[in-house]
Amino acid sequence: MQEAGGNAGDFDDDEGGGLSLNASSRASLMQKLDRSGTTPSMVGFLGDSAVNNTSLNLPVGGLQIPTATIPSVDTIGVPSECLMLKNMFDPKAETEPDFDLDIKEDVEAECSKFGKLKHIYVDKKSAGFVYLRFEATQAAIGAQRALHGRWFAGKMITVSFMVPQSYEDRFPESR
Repeated sequence: MQEAGGNAGDFDDDEGGGLSLNASSRASLMQKLDRSGTTPSMVGFLGDSAVNNTSLNLPVGGLQIPTATIPSVDTIGVPSECLMLKNMFDPKAETEPDFDLDIKEDVEAECSKFGKLKHIYVDKKSAGFVYLRFEATQAAIGAQRALHGRWFAGKMITVSFMVPQSYEDRFPESR
């Protein structure tokens, strides 16, 4: 087997163990495999010496790259009573003319666990958007935490907060 400091692209054909990677090449590979687009460059983020373990007391073998990313405020918004769920359905794949009513009922039943809903709207012509307005911000926070990243009808949904004024501009009847 090859040393960890060897060429990152060398195959370990003798023992069938795969690639021989050092800490820097592992970090680079993890960044390339990350599909969220949010993983910072480990070299740029920590500096060359940190990746090579010369100034940090890290275990031999390199950095531990986190496998999950925590959504930032930029991606989920500032907490409010208004939410937007994305990727709830694909309008092109729906065959029932009133599919939005079924989705509305499902979302309403699930979200009522967190608090009272003031308004709900399923946008049939969107890429699976469902808009929600709760009576209280705390209820929306609970729903966002429970639903973000969850699977619905074979699709992973994302849930972000909306600014109440933007929500009201879109749905004046929701006030």
